[in-house]
Amino acid sequence: MKKFFAAFFLLSIFMLSACKKEAVEPNQGAEITGIITGKVVTPNNRTPVRHALVFISTAKNLYSTYTDTEGNFSLTAAEGPQELHIQTGNGDKFRTILQVNVVANQTTALSDLARLNLVANLAYLAGSFDKIESILIDSLGYNAQSLNQYSIQNIAGIVNYDAVFINCGSYNTFVSTNTDTTLANYVAAGGSLYVSDFSMNFLTGLNALTDCQVPRYSGFIPDSTVCSRRTGTTSVVPQANIVSPELQYYLGKNTMSISYNLGGWERIQAIDNNYWETMVTDPADNSPLLIRTHNYTNSNNLPQFVGTRDSSMVTICHQLPSGHPITITVNANALPAHLAHGDSVGMCNNTSNAGWIYFTTFHNEHNGQISEDVKHILEFMILNL
Repeated sequence: MKKFFAAFFLLSIFMLSACKKEAVEPNQGAEITGIITGKVVTPNNRTPVRHALVFISTAKNLYSTYTDTEGNFSLTAAEGPQELHIQTGNGDKFRTILQVNVVANQTTALSDLARLNLVANLAYLAGSFDKIESILIDSLGYNAQSLNQYSIQNIAGIVNYDAVFINCGSYNTFVSTNTDTTLANYVAAGGSLYVSDFSMNFLTGLNALTDCQVPRYSGFIPDSTVCSRRTGTTSVVPQANIVSPELQYYLGKNTMSISYNLGGWERIQAIDNNYWETMVTDPADNSPLLIRTHNYTNSNNLPQFVGTRDSSMVTICHQLPSGHPITITVNANALPAHLAHGDSVGMCNNTSNAGWIYFTTFHNEHNGQISEDVKHILEFMILNL
């Protein structure tokens, strides 16, 4: 078993390294270059932003790289005045654009820390057991609006937000056909959700104590895609497997310890791997502990859009020469040049442009007593919704 995980880890790192190499590979066309270095942090000026995409786009090439676990980057790009783009996720919620001057054949360091800006509206439902807003607001320094239990009963209550965080124990008694319709339309129109533990009810409905063969009441995610039961016990998973190459790079490791302080936490019993991406698993039975999807679709009664709308920016799928696509958000006036190079409007591998849904069995605690690894993964979910 140990040999299996060692081989898996090496394969994952190899794949990630290959992707990273592709991400910094420019298109054909020689340009004189220099190097820009710097450090990316959140608005609190002390939390480094890991795995942020840093890029400069010219008429000929797109130069890109990623920050390391300390938020540092070194980017080779074409000489001259340039726009330095920094983003996490698709770049539609967190991004910064800086004016820099790349000096030919020289390394130029940014004169100040590069702060990753929030360019979206975020909201959260307070919960009895989770407190993701303390990570979002206190630890990272971003803003979010507190909602009440009636806000998600109608699309008008959340249509102005790009992402909504639903904490564990967030008024589960208000899960209803109204919340089903609201959240279904919201996600299909591009809104993203963070959902933790007991609040799985908002995704798949009530009756989480019954067998998975029994249909759940309410919920907008098809029961056939995921089923959980509150069978988890107060325990520690000492070597949880980080199976997502993205998370492996983000944490710099392939295992982590997770402490479950609540009895009866949601354990995932069945999952459709074509619908959900599993990111962390329990080594005891390989059951998923953290999953995400952007595969939800719903053609009924969709609002025109949700969240903020900046017509000066557009999200596109950029094709690197080696075939590895990356999703970036760029100035709208640069769109014709990108389309001419074979890029397309919208996110890569998400033709419906639905929002992300993250579901995590572990979460923050009201006393804030969580491991550094759990904290970093919560930060990852926030920055990549």
